[in-house]
Amino acid sequence: MANLINALQQLRTEQREAQLHVEKLDQAISVIESLNSTGVSRKSTRPTRIVSAASRRKMAQAQRARWARAGKESKPASGAANTMGSTHVKRTLSASARSRISLAQKKRWAKIRKGSKPAAAKTASAPAKRIMSASARRKISAAQRARWAKVKAQKKAA
Repeated sequence: MANLINALQQLRTEQREAQLHVEKLDQAISVIESLNSTGVSRKSTRPTRIVSAASRRKMAQAQRARWARAGKESKPASGAANTMGSTHVKRTLSASARSRISLAQKKRWAKIRKGSKPAAAKTASAPAKRIMSASARRKISAAQRARWAKVKAQKKAA
């Protein structure tokens, strides 16, 4: 265990030394680059893009035009049905159609209720539950007490 702790401490000191070495190398590189007057640092791989105000206005106008075109394409033509199917048209049933559906459903439920009555009659004719007499209950409890007394006697003997 002590060997592992020593090894860990040694690795940490080496890591700190390596980090210091890397920092020194970065400083040396930045000094040489500034002398060379390249002005490009190692960390920024690409110079920042500078856009003029006029160009920004043109880009904003172009984007607004794109959004306007997209908005026009998504709206359906006035008075015409949408061929794309993106909007849902709510439909309503007439009173006669609702009454026909209601009558059909009532007939279905009546048929189900009519079919379930014979099944209920079959369960009613099941044999009645048997009841144990009082003398039989006394015999069973006496036998159980005798078993428990035997178990207790064995535990005391052991």
